[in-house]
Amino acid sequence: MYHLNRRESFGFGLIMFLLIVSSVSSCISIKKEIYCRDLPDSVNHPYIMNQITPFEDPKIESNDNLAITVNTISNPISSSSTGTFNPLNGYLVDKNGYIELTLLGFVKVGGLTTTEARELLKQKAKEYFKDPVVNVRISNFNITMLGNIGRTGPINIINEKSSILDAIGLAGDLPLTARRDNVLLMRTEGDQMKFIRYDLTSKNLFNNPYFYLKQNDIIYVEPRKDIIQNTDNRFQRDLSYVTAVLSLISIGLIYRSLK
Repeated sequence: MYHLNRRESFGFGLIMFLLIVSSVSSCISIKKEIYCRDLPDSVNHPYIMNQITPFEDPKIESNDNLAITVNTISNPISSSSTGTFNPLNGYLVDKNGYIELTLLGFVKVGGLTTTEARELLKQKAKEYFKDPVVNVRISNFNITMLGNIGRTGPINIINEKSSILDAIGLAGDLPLTARRDNVLLMRTEGDQMKFIRYDLTSKNLFNNPYFYLKQNDIIYVEPRKDIIQNTDNRFQRDLSYVTAVLSLISIGLIYRSLK
């Protein structure tokens, strides 16, 4: 039976060490990137959460810009109207919650959902139109994404029922260098600023009362602490040099042992 000499054993040990370090670092890295990693295996049987955060329609707030259209199937009752009003820049909600519409005048929509505002405007429009069809949407439903994420800046949300995951998806997802267990939400409510944390690695994310977003929410994603020290790539570059040197030494020892 062939036995390794001391030199061969040393070379073999170096190779095994490099393989173990590479394997461990890869496992740690992959584990940090998994969303909802505490979910059980659901390949054969789907995992069902019975209690998740219910969706609540967002309320119209001051400085919201509303896209409003009022159309009629038949001719408009008022000869001074065209049957449709849909201004290019929308309708700005003033600080008291009012908007000003053609014919309808000032209407208070602040504090209402878009569904409630639509029904209110529909009832008022019946005074001037026959069978009016009203649509109301918050046109400046924007979420601002900051930090270590695919695309930073404001993102316009078309669907009012949008969650933190929807926003992250629209921003191009989180890179491998982003911290997923401490994503920060900043939300203004009246004169208060709320700060809420998300843990994207836990299934409890779906029970977070702030799972669904509101207009003007700000999301900040931290970089991982073990990545911050490598922003200038110095550590990574040095590590690659050391790995290369150790690899050359190992190859040289193996080559000499085979002679």
